[in-house]
Amino acid sequence: MFNIPFDINIIWIVWFSIAVIFFLIEMFTPTFITIFFSAGALLAGGAALLEFSLSAQVATFTISSVVLLILLRKRLPNIFSEAHTENEVQKDHAINAHATVVEAISCNSPGRIKYQGSFWNAEADDDIAPESVVRIVSRKESDPNTFIVTKD
Repeated sequence: MFNIPFDINIIWIVWFSIAVIFFLIEMFTPTFITIFFSAGALLAGGAALLEFSLSAQVATFTISSVVLLILLRKRLPNIFSEAHTENEVQKDHAINAHATVVEAISCNSPGRIKYQGSFWNAEADDDIAPESVVRIVSRKESDPNTFIVTKD
């Protein structure tokens, strides 16, 4: 049907398609994780355009995704959530919302909660068992991806 010569490099199209898929996943699940895999796929697509080997492309994808995830995940939410002017106050809709504990929370170690279909780290002053319903009190100052919760 199509007569594509084998010397044409089309693997970059696959990488860019993977990048779009990761981006769409991020839009529907605001976990702020898959966006970094989308960026890694874009970089791997660039490596494919430069005719790097497939193993170099996979290494570019893996290394860049992990490095971006580690370096930027905790920093970028702060940038996106800052008020644009001094008079503008943003309301955090998660505060006072209810969530379900999916991984036990103790006063000594954080657990995980499910809030609006996504999983989040959570800390509490009390021990809270899985399947308990909790109320989100605030976000941790040093890590805005971690909620402070209390038994409901």
